[in-house]
Amino acid sequence: MSTISKSSQKRKSDARRQSLIDSTLRVIAREGVAAATVRTISREANVTQGLIRYYFQSKDDLIIAAYEDYMDRMLKISGRATKGADTAKCRLIRYVEASLTAPVSNRQQAATWAGFFQILLHDGHLLKQHAKTYHDLRQQTKTLMADVFEEEGRAKSDSELRRLSIAGRALLDGLWIEGGAIGDSFHPGELLRVGLEGLGALMDVDLKAYRDTKAGCGVV
Repeated sequence: MSTISKSSQKRKSDARRQSLIDSTLRVIAREGVAAATVRTISREANVTQGLIRYYFQSKDDLIIAAYEDYMDRMLKISGRATKGADTAKCRLIRYVEASLTAPVSNRQQAATWAGFFQILLHDGHLLKQHAKTYHDLRQQTKTLMADVFEEEGRAKSDSELRRLSIAGRALLDGLWIEGGAIGDSFHPGELLRVGLEGLGALMDVDLKAYRDTKAGCGVV
């Protein structure tokens, strides 16, 4: 088999696997993890159950792969939002904005997370993956905070940055959940303002005022 044929075959295989993951996420968002059986997922993907078993040894393996994909997308979208910002404060502001607006924060994303959370604390493999992705999210936040402090010439120890990043993630995650679940309860832009004000208060930096006066600080 030629190199081109092998490459084409791999792309098709990867696309088929991704399609199964996407179908799983749709089922979880719509009906919860309990409803995400091999039969239900096969109907959603319009494939045979045998094809699912070809790519994943068990339903649990597929659920874990779906969770990894779900969180990886969140990490990448929030991370990409910081690209091109010319100051550390702008990078952090863009990160907060991306974290609290669509496509990261909406009802479907909240529903998907709620579906995973049904089994998260009772599944060792999924809990281990959650610990990893939470660490990655907190590390993103910690790095952005550290850059702001460096930009301002304010030295912070690693233990201080750890504490601030834990508090910062708790703030953003809480707003993310409520924004996705009951977004219509808030005024336009309200959660973003609260997020910037809250994170700014933790860091003693007026992020909201900086965003209002610095051109190009919003997500582009």
